[in-house]
Amino acid sequence: MNDMKVTVLHTHSFRLGLLIIAGIFSFWWGLDSLFLFDDVPNLDALIFIKEASFLSGDFWEFVFSGEAGPTGRPVSLLTFSLQASAWPDFPIAFKVVNLGIHLSSAGLVYFISYRISGILGQKSNNAGVIALVTTLIWTLHPLQTSTVLYTVQRMALLSNFFMLLGLSGYLHLRLKIKEDPSFKSLLMVTLVIAICGMLALFSKENAPSLVFYLLTLELTLFKNLPTSQYFNYWRVMMLWVPAIVIMILPIIFLDTLQASFSDNFTFTMGERVLTQFRLLWQYIGILLLPTTNNIGMFQDITVSSSLFTPASTLLAMLAWLAVLVIGYLKRGKHALILFALLWFFSGHLIESTVLPLELYFQHRNYLAFFGLIFVLIYSFFSWETPILDRNRKVWLCSLYLALLVMNTVRTSMLWASPVNLAENWYVSAPSTIRNAEFYAIELAKYGPEGEILAAGVFTRAIEDNPDNLRLLLHLMTMACVNSEVPPPNPQTVLEKARMLDPKERNLVFPVQQIVSLSLDENCLAYPSDLIVLLLQTLGESARANEKGMYLFNQARFKMAAGEREEAIALLRSAYVLTEDSGLLFTLAIQLINMERYTEALETIELASTSIQENNLIKTGTRSSKLATLTGMREDVLNFMQTTQ
Repeated sequence: MNDMKVTVLHTHSFRLGLLIIAGIFSFWWGLDSLFLFDDVPNLDALIFIKEASFLSGDFWEFVFSGEAGPTGRPVSLLTFSLQASAWPDFPIAFKVVNLGIHLSSAGLVYFISYRISGILGQKSNNAGVIALVTTLIWTLHPLQTSTVLYTVQRMALLSNFFMLLGLSGYLHLRLKIKEDPSFKSLLMVTLVIAICGMLALFSKENAPSLVFYLLTLELTLFKNLPTSQYFNYWRVMMLWVPAIVIMILPIIFLDTLQASFSDNFTFTMGERVLTQFRLLWQYIGILLLPTTNNIGMFQDITVSSSLFTPASTLLAMLAWLAVLVIGYLKRGKHALILFALLWFFSGHLIESTVLPLELYFQHRNYLAFFGLIFVLIYSFFSWETPILDRNRKVWLCSLYLALLVMNTVRTSMLWASPVNLAENWYVSAPSTIRNAEFYAIELAKYGPEGEILAAGVFTRAIEDNPDNLRLLLHLMTMACVNSEVPPPNPQTVLEKARMLDPKERNLVFPVQQIVSLSLDENCLAYPSDLIVLLLQTLGESARANEKGMYLFNQARFKMAAGEREEAIALLRSAYVLTEDSGLLFTLAIQLINMERYTEALETIELASTSIQENNLIKTGTRSSKLATLTGMREDVLNFMQTTQ
């Protein structure tokens, strides 16, 4: 018994159990939250495979029909397809799986922290304490709530899980390689990186960060580990060469990237890169001092149009340059500083640089924060001072953790109530267009009084963003559904439509809402002629796909007025611009109603070909659409026989 100096409190099992219990407690309150934002567009096709077996074609068609990224993200979609029976009625089932992935990643973070602490010379018990505190902060930080509770962020969760798995395997094998640098050992570590890297890549495209995380370890903490000549060759081929290729690719595809920025955003590639210098400091501020006011998904972001606009751009850049220089100069005695910096940059290299993505998303920090947290905790427990022994340090960390958990619980509770969540984000950043839009749409769900409140939110947002037509269209919708809401001036709406910046965020959805209300005679505030004129005006400066949708909505008015010839012409033009097979369904129905059966058959055949060849058609919908077309074809043939 005297030899049993390690109590249950010091075992890995106890620490992992504590980690799981704390994680479940912190996120439990938000697991019963609803699907939001991109959840439905990405997962709505699950309805078609609810009854599909694992071996059915529809099941696997969904898995390989993703369009969220260049790879299609089939690994992530596979996990969603396995839960198709829970769609769309049980979002809690999806979020429980998200939490399970997060806690599995936490276990890997613990063992990575423990191994690194051991490499740096900490004894087992000290290494365990450092690993536990690091992992608890990483796991329970309120910044992680949006990644865990936002269903489609499972893609980010899975990608980072496989990267962590690869890092864990690399750490284990790397320590063996210094003793046995054989071909077998190098082959094993190559397979681990390749398999985990591919699984991460087909979960989400930020997986190349794994290469840079590994290089960070090699350049800092593993710099003095013994190596062989074979391992040096391996490191060049398997780490340095891929890293260089990844860095060069944006230069090769520079024109394509710049064109994508021009087509989709109001900022340029250069402006995005300049802005990121400021945002990276903002992320660190949230890491150290998180509140429910600064962890909303949508924040007020001022684009850096130059080094001096705003002035904080240059200051942020110089600050990063200073800390990097300090880290490099201190790399011998204080390698942890450079490790933390390079790890953080590795995590942001893919999504926070030159790729045409949104400026700001907090889930980009999911794994990037680990290096900073580990270094802070490791340095704190390594700091020798008579004032703070290890027990007092543990108590101080426990106090900080308690504050984090309180914040995370409160944030999770907000996720359980979309209107409260939207209100919190809106109050923290009221001039942010998407915060106002989210809050107003949630308010409008509460009937006439909610619609009036929503109109007030839109009105205030328009005052902050006077050139934004999307907000004005939403206010028009409120005026349509509620007679107590003063309708925006029609001439003002048309004038803004004429002056519209082509890069303004997609307006098709709010326009179609107004069109549908008008066609259902539920929009007495505006005559149909005005809405048609608005559609025509918007179409003049719209991109091809959006212009096609405006033509389609004009066709809907023509059909309602019985002007079928004009409707058919508009539908055909709309299909040419959009290549949307759904428009062909509408066109075929109109042709059938006009007894133009031969043209209807031609349209049905065109729709069938379009659906079979279009890889963007989501799973389930393909077979469903083809079955509908087959039925329509048979009906047309029967009509033709009857009329002969």
